[in-house]
Amino acid sequence: MTKNSYDSSRRDNRIIDSLVRERDSISRILNQANLSQVNQSIQILNEKLEKIEEQLSSQSRV
Repeated sequence: MTKNSYDSSRRDNRIIDSLVRERDSISRILNQANLSQVNQSIQILNEKLEKIEEQLSSQSRV
């Protein structure tokens, strides 16, 4: 193996490693964004359930 091919191989490995780290980072960001959306949906559903419970409670008093 010549020095040039060794350097080229090292450079290629660094690029691949960098791309793998970048992919993992993007994956984490997308996962966090998805969890945030799920959390918002749960909060909205909780609010709706509370309103329904209030309505049912007021109807049962009548």
